[in-house]
Amino acid sequence: MALQDNTTAQYGLGQLSSQITHQVSNLTSSYASSPSAGLVTGVLVIGIYLLYWWALPKPIPGIPYNKESARSLFGDVNSLVQHTKKTNRFYDWLVAQNIKLQSPIVQVFARPFAKPWVIIADFPETYDILIRRPRVFDRSRFFTEISGGITPENHFRMHTDDEFKRHRRWVQGLMTPGFLHDVASPHIYNISLELIQLWEEKARLAQGFPFRALQDMHRTALDAIWTIVFGADSSKTITKSQLDLYTAQASISLPNDPDKKTEVVLPSAPYPTVIQAILTITGSAETSLKSPVPKLAHWMLRQTRRMKEAFKIKDKFIEDEIRKALDRYEESHDSDVTNAIDDIIRREMVLAEKEKRDPVIWSRGISDEIFGLLIAAHDTTGTAMAWGLKHLADNQHIQDKLRSELQSAHAEARKLRRFPTVDEILGNPIPYLEATVEEIIRCSLTESAVMRTAMMDVNVLGHRIPKGTEVFFMGNGPSVFMPAFDIDDSIRSPNFDTTKDRVGSWDPKDMGSFKPERWLVDEEGRSVFDPAAGPLLTFGLGERGCYGRKLSYIEMRIFLTLIIWNFELHKCPPELSGYEAYDKMTHGPAQCFVKLVKVTS
Repeated sequence: MALQDNTTAQYGLGQLSSQITHQVSNLTSSYASSPSAGLVTGVLVIGIYLLYWWALPKPIPGIPYNKESARSLFGDVNSLVQHTKKTNRFYDWLVAQNIKLQSPIVQVFARPFAKPWVIIADFPETYDILIRRPRVFDRSRFFTEISGGITPENHFRMHTDDEFKRHRRWVQGLMTPGFLHDVASPHIYNISLELIQLWEEKARLAQGFPFRALQDMHRTALDAIWTIVFGADSSKTITKSQLDLYTAQASISLPNDPDKKTEVVLPSAPYPTVIQAILTITGSAETSLKSPVPKLAHWMLRQTRRMKEAFKIKDKFIEDEIRKALDRYEESHDSDVTNAIDDIIRREMVLAEKEKRDPVIWSRGISDEIFGLLIAAHDTTGTAMAWGLKHLADNQHIQDKLRSELQSAHAEARKLRRFPTVDEILGNPIPYLEATVEEIIRCSLTESAVMRTAMMDVNVLGHRIPKGTEVFFMGNGPSVFMPAFDIDDSIRSPNFDTTKDRVGSWDPKDMGSFKPERWLVDEEGRSVFDPAAGPLLTFGLGERGCYGRKLSYIEMRIFLTLIIWNFELHKCPPELSGYEAYDKMTHGPAQCFVKLVKVTS
C-alpha cells in the first residue's frame, strides 16, 4: 500500500512560487522608475504568497490524502459540500475516501484553515482503541460542535472528566434492570399497543394500498420515551391523537390503481405545540452537520424567530415538569419511581445531601439531561425500526421465519388468541428475534461513525496522529459491510493480540446483505444468539458507547414482536421501496412504506 507525503503539495506550491516570482519580476521592472512603489508591490505580493502558504491544508505526514485537495485553500470542502447537497448524506463520503485511496487510514481537509480529520475504516483497530484506549481518544470536538447548540450541557458531548461523571450519576438509575423492567418496559408496551390499533385503522382505510410509515415509527418511539421520562399522565400521546382521527373516518379517497402500487395519502392530526417545538430543535442538527462552520451555522439558525420560539416552549415545558417532580418528591421521599424525571430529581437531592451542598435542580445541566433523553431515544430507535420494516418486507422468508419463531415461543398466547405480554416478550429468550434485532441495528447504520478527538500524540496503524486531531471510526465500510483492508499485524496496537479474537468477522460474500442468521451459532444442536459474532459499531463501544443501548434493545424487541405478531408486511413496489438515505441526527431511510395485511392464524 503506497503512502503519500507532502511532496505533491510542495510541487504545486513550487509552481505557484515560480508564477509569483515571475509576476514580482514583471512588476519590479515596470516600476523601475519608481523604486519605492516597486518595493511596496513586491512586499505585497510576497505577503499574499506567504498568507496563501499559511492557509493551505497542512497534511499529517505519511497518512494518505487527496492530492488535489492539498493544493486548494478549501481542501476537500467543495467535494464534501457538493456530495451532501446532492445526496443528503455525509458519512458515506468519508468512508469513500478510504476506498478511493485504498487505505484503512486516510486524512481529509473537511474544513478551511483547520487541521485535517483522520478517517479509520478497520473494525479490529477501532475495537482495540475504543475498548482499551478511552483516555487517548475522548469525546469528539466535532460532535460537541454539532450538538452544542441543542444541548450544551448534556453529558454525551462532554469529555470524560468529573463534570461528565456528575451528569452521568443523575441518569445512571435509568438503565438499571429495575427501572427498565418496572418503569420503562410497561410504558413501551402500552405505546406499542396504540401503534397496533393505529395500523389496524390505517390498514382499514388504505384497503391494501401502501402508506408512509416513517413518521409512525418516530411518533411511537417519541411517545415511548416521553411517557418513560414524564409519566403516562404527562400528555395525550401523538399516536393516540392519530388513532382518534382515523377511528372517526369511515373511508378516504383511494388512488385509481387496480394493482395497488400507488401510495395512498392518509391525513395526519396536528402535533401538540411542545412536541412540534422539540422536533424543530432536533431537526436543526442537520444544519450543523452539513456546514463547514457548524457552530456559526447553528448560532445563526438559533437567531430566527421560529427557533427562539421552539426553545422557549421546550424550556418552559421541562421547567414545569421538573417543578411537578420536585413537588412529588417533597410529598413523599419513599414513593415508587414511575418515570425518569422523578428518578433524576431524587438522585440529585440525595447526592446534594450526601455531598453537603445545595441541590442544582434548576440548573441547565439537569434540563439538558432530560432533553437529551428525548432526542437520543426517539430518533435512533424510530429510525432503526423504519429500516427494519423495509428489510423485513423485502425479505419475506426472514419475516415468515421470525413470525413462526414468535408463535412457537409464545404458544399459549397464540392458543388463547391474545398478544404476548410484556413479561413474556422480555422473559422468553428467542434467539432468532434477538438476531433479527441485531441485524436491523447493524444494517440501519443509524450512527454510521464513532467520532473521537486524540488527546495526545498517538500511533495508529503505523502513523502518528497529532494531539487534537479529529478521528472518525467508520462503521459503514471495509471490515463491516465490505471486505477489510489487508493490514500487517506488525503495525497494529501492541496489545492487539489480546483483543483481536473477542469479536468475529463476517463472510465477505454476504456481509452487505440483511441476514439475521449471521448472529446465530450452533451449541449442541441449538441455535444460540452470539452478540460477538461479528463487527457492529452502531452503538459505539467502551465507556463512551451509547448510554441508552439497553433501552433501545427492549424497545426493538417489544415493537418488533407486536408488529410481526399482528401484521404481514407485504413487499412494496420498487418505486416506494428504495434504499436511498439521509444523514441528520441519524442515518434514516428516504422512503419507508408499508402494505399491511392482518395476521389471522
